[in-house]
Amino acid sequence: MTKNCYPYLLDPCPPEFKDRPRYDVTIPFDNIIYIQASVNYSIIKQIERPAEIFSITLKNLLPRLVAKSNKFIRVHKAFIINIKYVSSYNKTSIVLSDGTIVPIAKRRWKEVLQQLH
Repeated sequence: MTKNCYPYLLDPCPPEFKDRPRYDVTIPFDNIIYIQASVNYSIIKQIERPAEIFSITLKNLLPRLVAKSNKFIRVHKAFIINIKYVSSYNKTSIVLSDGTIVPIAKRRWKEVLQQLH
């Protein structure tokens, strides 16, 4: 996994950071399957690419994702998923297209169900 200093993953990297590979990272929305929290970092799992770590919390990342796309939903304190990759779900978990099983928080179930329909 690559550890990146600052997440310009949703926007183009500013020109002054182009020469720093750890800063110049852009990930297209459609490539993101899910994002998992890891203390003050976020692990972004992508299609056909290795996961990458960014120094941003899910709390700070979610508003940026939602502002640009309505495909993302926080289903648990540790997970944001891309609803495009949901294979199946029940009241306690979601199975994503890569086989990952993500738990659904009890207090988020109604919101998740509403977003998936």
